[in-house]
Amino acid sequence: MKIQKVNQMNFGKKVHSLNTAQMYSMKILLTRMNNETIVKDNGRTFSTTIIKELSGKKNRFIDTRMIFEKVADNKQMTGKTLFIMDKTQLVIDNSTGNIIDWKKPFLKCWGKVMKDFNKNLNFFRENYYNNFIIKKKPFTLEGYTQKGFDMLMAPEGKKNA
Repeated sequence: MKIQKVNQMNFGKKVHSLNTAQMYSMKILLTRMNNETIVKDNGRTFSTTIIKELSGKKNRFIDTRMIFEKVADNKQMTGKTLFIMDKTQLVIDNSTGNIIDWKKPFLKCWGKVMKDFNKNLNFFRENYYNNFIIKKKPFTLEGYTQKGFDMLMAPEGKKNA
């Protein structure tokens, strides 16, 4: 009796990724968000304000990178981005463009998800500077510099030095 070879089946997740135009649009958005970073440093304390989220009516673009200073354009595509459209959520790896996690309605096909993603991404890119349509949510971090921390921890008589 002859035994035929059975094809091996892969039951893992299919890798979904962004095309080059979508990657370019994401880079533009992340660069614009990073360009609005405000850093204040008086030698003892610092304050940094970054834009973490863009929100429209039913969609949100959330930057999960924790970059507290302005960086060059070629270093923008790091970390992850969370994109929320109605009932669909996508977690995107910025460096590769792969969708690493998602939550979508069961009967919604990937073609429709990517079409909606493209439409909403272009909406954010085109209306970024229109504050009536897109709301920007800042995140502020304040603290002591090393010099300020050393002065705070110094003995009582040496604090004025």
